[in-house]
Amino acid sequence: MATAEGDYTGSTRGKVEDNSLGRLLTLSDGVFAIAMTLLALDLRVPELPDPVTNTALLDELGRELPSILTFLLSFYVVANYWFSHHRLMRSVTTTHPRLLRHTLPLLLVVAAMPFPTSLLGRYASVPIALALYGVVNVLAVLLLLWLRHDVESFRLATAPVDPDEWRRFGWELRGNLVVFLLCIPAGTSSEAKGPTSSPCCSSATGPDRHGDAGSVEGRNDPEQDSAVAGVSAGG
Repeated sequence: MATAEGDYTGSTRGKVEDNSLGRLLTLSDGVFAIAMTLLALDLRVPELPDPVTNTALLDELGRELPSILTFLLSFYVVANYWFSHHRLMRSVTTTHPRLLRHTLPLLLVVAAMPFPTSLLGRYASVPIALALYGVVNVLAVLLLLWLRHDVESFRLATAPVDPDEWRRFGWELRGNLVVFLLCIPAGTSSEAKGPTSSPCCSSATGPDRHGDAGSVEGRNDPEQDSAVAGVSAGG
């Protein structure tokens, strides 16, 4: 018999009989696992002409360092989101239509996480890349707080819950939210100060492995300067 949306509570009367909770957890774990795997796709083996020397290989690996650091950071971040979702759902024994609907935006953000990660690894010296990375993570933390609110509001946590641990979990999420909120203005305001001036996510920043077109154009070429000097002297 169908149950009205407002009738879902922590009691057995409101339980969904079609294993909705199990299917939700399976879908969530699958999305987290795939997102964590896709993060590694931006790690590439350097292509060098023969003969390959230690110096050349180390130089190319150094150029790949921003992508490696960004991968490690994002893997940790996504794994932390999975752990937070696990802590949130381990005490839930029944579900609610709103919990199902509100989980999908979280999975959407997690599935999209490889994109800002790749962007930050490839263009680490561009401030907007850091700002976009912060925005995506702010959305993820807000959605986790939203799910936490659903669990409390609809009394879905019927298993024994430690009140201190539950409050500590909420404050940990709010702390993460503050950190990623700082990444947004830091990314948008660090353009004039340089890419290394950002106070947050500093482990993900580094030299742009593809180079900065503006800095390349501003460099002095000795041969070009000599040629310009010769032309000026001849004139």
